[in-house]
Amino acid sequence: MNHPSSSARCASLVLVAIVGVAVGCGGDVARQTWENTYAGSGEDLFLVDDDFTCLGDERWDIVGHSRVWNPLGHQNEAVDHARQRSLGSYPVGTVIQLFPGEASVKRGRGFSPATGDWEFLVLNVDSGESVITARGTTDIGNAAGSCLSCHGGAQAFDYACFTNTSCVPLPSFINTTVVPADDDPRCR
Repeated sequence: MNHPSSSARCASLVLVAIVGVAVGCGGDVARQTWENTYAGSGEDLFLVDDDFTCLGDERWDIVGHSRVWNPLGHQNEAVDHARQRSLGSYPVGTVIQLFPGEASVKRGRGFSPATGDWEFLVLNVDSGESVITARGTTDIGNAAGSCLSCHGGAQAFDYACFTNTSCVPLPSFINTTVVPADDDPRCR
């Protein structure tokens, strides 16, 4: 049996406690004006608050427990890549969400070599609308660590976890089955 280390258990418990407090606080979170820092000349996807909607929307394809969406017209390629757990890169514009409050967005080539051009976003959805509260690359995370600390092991799979066993596993007490009508305030 694979047991998480005591530090991983503590980080996970802190994460659950923080998430529980954040959900219980309610209230409005101020929207910010985000600047697109992509300096490349190719295709790119820069999302803002209102681009993130209910995880039950028809735009999302479910692969495993995650949702996959590509608003740049590469939906089939992104979903096929996720289902096959292929080596190599996802198409630019791929958005992956496991939980309503976190998202990964595949940005343009050269956006962030350290993260395989993925941008990680933290969303507050308590009000029934999406508000991006943090976005970035190597510096974004939660109480359990940076996004890259979990996804970094899946570099060969373009940092996407799905079921390739390359990522740090989530603790067994975190339910990864999201029921949009119950778990995503934007769907109510």
